[in-house]
Amino acid sequence: MAEQAESGMSRRGFMRAAGISLIGAAAATGAFGLTGCSGEAKAAGVAVENKGGCGDFSESIYTDAFPVKTRNVPVVDVDSGIVRQGNVAFELRDIPASEILRTEETDVLVIGCGLTGSVAAVAASDDGKTKVMCVEKMNVGRGMFEGMGVIGGKKMEEAGNIIDKAEMMDRMRHAAYYRVPVDPIKLWGDRSGEAADWLQEKFDEGEGKIQTYFKKGNPNAHNFDVPQTEIAFKSELWSEKTTSNAGGAGIYIVADLANTFKKRPNSDLRYNVAGVQLIREGDNGRVTGAILKDSDGYFRVNASKGVIVATGGFDSNPAMLKAWCRAEDIAACASWCPNEGTTGDGQLMGLAVGGQMDPLPAAIMNFDYGSPEAFYSANLGIRTIVGGIMINEQGRRFCSEGLPFQARSNSITAQAHYGTDTWRVASSTQVGKEKEKVEAAFQPFIDKGWGFKASSLKELAGMMGVPADTLESEVARFNTFCDNKKDEDFNRPMEKATKVEGDTYYAVKHQSSILATVSGLVVDYNCNVVDYDNKPIEGLFAAGGASGGFFSGNYPRHIFGPSVGRCVTFGYVAGQTAAQGVK
Repeated sequence: MAEQAESGMSRRGFMRAAGISLIGAAAATGAFGLTGCSGEAKAAGVAVENKGGCGDFSESIYTDAFPVKTRNVPVVDVDSGIVRQGNVAFELRDIPASEILRTEETDVLVIGCGLTGSVAAVAASDDGKTKVMCVEKMNVGRGMFEGMGVIGGKKMEEAGNIIDKAEMMDRMRHAAYYRVPVDPIKLWGDRSGEAADWLQEKFDEGEGKIQTYFKKGNPNAHNFDVPQTEIAFKSELWSEKTTSNAGGAGIYIVADLANTFKKRPNSDLRYNVAGVQLIREGDNGRVTGAILKDSDGYFRVNASKGVIVATGGFDSNPAMLKAWCRAEDIAACASWCPNEGTTGDGQLMGLAVGGQMDPLPAAIMNFDYGSPEAFYSANLGIRTIVGGIMINEQGRRFCSEGLPFQARSNSITAQAHYGTDTWRVASSTQVGKEKEKVEAAFQPFIDKGWGFKASSLKELAGMMGVPADTLESEVARFNTFCDNKKDEDFNRPMEKATKVEGDTYYAVKHQSSILATVSGLVVDYNCNVVDYDNKPIEGLFAAGGASGGFFSGNYPRHIFGPSVGRCVTFGYVAGQTAAQGVK
C-alpha cells in the first residue's frame, strides 16, 4: 500500500465513504469499465476507448467520489436526452505501481487543451524557463464560443465602454442569488480586463491574425438589463460562415493558442493523452503530479510547481448528468456542442484528492432552439420559423418569446414531459419574401417529422396533435397583443412582434439544448482548489468549466460571456500562479 499511496490518489474519501468492497470491485473494472484499450483503439493512438457509454446508472460511483459524507435527495428518475458519450478517463481504483510504465518530470502539468488549458499552458510558459507539459485526451483541443465577458481592459477603454466593476460583480452574484463564495467572481472582476489584454498579445504572437474588439449588444432582453461586457473575436483568415456560425470560431482560437505554446522551447504538448488520477501526498499534503494514460498505458508525471485541471464540464457524460443535474435540465434536451471530451474527469479527479465541488444540482448552460437531435443554428435557414410563438402540448402559448435563451429553455422544460412536445408556430407573415427559400430549407425537418406546413391553423393543429380550438384561440389572442402592443399574458416586448396570419402556417419541434455544464471544483482567488474546510490544496489549480464557485442554479444568459471570460481569466491566472507564484 505504501507504493500505491505514493503513486495514486488519496484514499481518504474512498476508504471512509465507499468501503473496501467498492474499492475491490472498482479495481477489477475501473470506475467506468475503461481500464484498457482494445488492439484497434491502441493502434489508433487513443488513450481511452469508448465502449458505448457508462452502462447502467450507478449512483454510488457519483456519490462515493465525494470526500465528505453525502445524502440522497429523491428526484424523478429520468434518463438524459443527451446521447453523446465521451471517453471517460478518470478511474476510481488504485493503480498499482506494476502498471506504471514510466515516470516523467515537469514543472507545471496542464490537463486539458481546450480554451482554458491552452490559455493556462501559454501563461505558465511565458517566462521561457518554466517547463510546462499540456496534455489533451482528444486528438485536438476544441471549443465552441463566440466572445468573452470582461470588465475593463484596453478594448473596452478604446470603445468608451466603462463598466462599473462593483456593479458588475454584484450582477453576477445576484444572478447566482448570492449562493457563491467571494473569491471567484472577485477574481474575474479584478483581472478579466488584464487577461483580455494579455490574450490579444498572445494572438499577436500567433499566426491566426486574430483580433479582439468590443461588441455592443442589445441593452435589454425581456426586461433583463444586459450589461455591455462582450469582447468578440475576428480574423481576416476566417470565412463568413465561420464568423456567422454561433461558436464556430472557437476551434480556430484554441488551435492558434496551442500552436503558439508548442513552438516554445519550454513546452511539451501531447494529444491522445488522458488525465486519469491526481497524485497527492497523503490526506493533507500537496498535489505533486498525476497518473496519465496514452496508447501504451499508464505513466506518472511529477509536476514540481503544480497541476492545473482544465478539463471542462461533464456534458458528454450522460450518467454523470443524470447523477448531478436536475431531471428537467437533461430529460428532453438536445446537444449543441459536438465535443466529446468533456466527461467530468477533472471534477472527479479533484474530488478524489479532497477537493470541494460546487453544491448540486449542477448549473448548466442551456438554450432553447433544440431539435430532437441537435441545435437549430442560424445557418440552417429556418430561423424565421423557429422564431415563431411558443406552443405546448395543450396548444397553449406558455412564455414570452423575448426571454433570454436560458429562461426560454427553462420555460420549455417546465411543460409536461419536460417539453418533449413543445413547438414554435409561425406563418407566412414571419417568413415574408423569403418563403420559397425558407420552405426549401424547412423540407428536411418535415421529412424527419419535426416540422409541419398547413394552409390553416386547424389543419396544423391536427398535424401537431394539439386541440385545434385552443391553438386558434391562442393565436388570435397573440394577434390582439400585436395590435395593442401589450402582451397581457407574458409581458413580451411587442414593438417588433408580428401577427401569426397568412396563407401558410408552420410548426417546428422546439425543445431545449445543452451546450455545457458550468459547475466544478471550488477555487480561491489564486485558482487553487480548496477543500471542504475552504483551505487551498497546495499544488492543485482548476480553471474554466472544471472550476466552480462562479455560478449557481442557472447560467445567466442575459450577461454576455461570463463562461468564456472565466475560462480566459482563470486559465491566465492559474498558469501564472502555478509557474511563477504570481498572485
